[in-house]
Amino acid sequence: TQRFSMKIWNGEPIIEFQHTPLDGWGRVLKRTYDIIAGFGLTVLFSPIMLVVAILIKLEDPDGPIIYKNERIGENGEKFFVYKFRYMQWKYCVTKDNPKIEEAMEFEKQLIAEKNVRKGGILYKIKDDPRKMKVGAFIERFSFDELPQFFNVLEGTMSLVGPRPHQEREVERYSEYHRRLLTMRPGVTGMAQVSGRSDLAFEDEYLLDVFYIENWSLWLDIIICLKPA
Repeated sequence: TQRFSMKIWNGEPIIEFQHTPLDGWGRVLKRTYDIIAGFGLTVLFSPIMLVVAILIKLEDPDGPIIYKNERIGENGEKFFVYKFRYMQWKYCVTKDNPKIEEAMEFEKQLIAEKNVRKGGILYKIKDDPRKMKVGAFIERFSFDELPQFFNVLEGTMSLVGPRPHQEREVERYSEYHRRLLTMRPGVTGMAQVSGRSDLAFEDEYLLDVFYIENWSLWLDIIICLKPA
């Protein structure tokens, strides 16, 4: 549920949203935690990132190691999420791919045939044939998301927050879903540690709103320590 109160001003009803713990100094504290923990995690996982980068380049040398995927972030602003590329380059839906039209058509076909997500807004392709061999491995253990620590350090993402969605997904939001755009999206979050892609979108939304309304630094730490 959202925190709000009803008031009458000049004869007209007004809905006033209440402050959450993420307002004011809470936002400063969360950003400080992101910088310190994000830097530490980048250093800690740098050997794994180096190995993954080498394996990707060996299997499919034509494409980039880091895949930049445009998403919608805080206040509806567009930004690029950094991920290790786990798909074959010819299937990547990005402007840099010279075969983007064929890649988009193939993706639409896969969504129609293999989508296992409920709720109608998001999709999840089961047994995606576009993955590289190393791609299936790094996605299984979430190693593909390690470059998002750089998103955290540059300030486009937080370690914990709602999942960042694509523009075509955000366009299908109901108005109340835009509550998710009031903070930076997260590398992990309440929804990810509670069911990953198995959750229906509405359930994911409720978990993320609960997080926004009940944020604490301790909650961030607990979520970061839980496997996604």
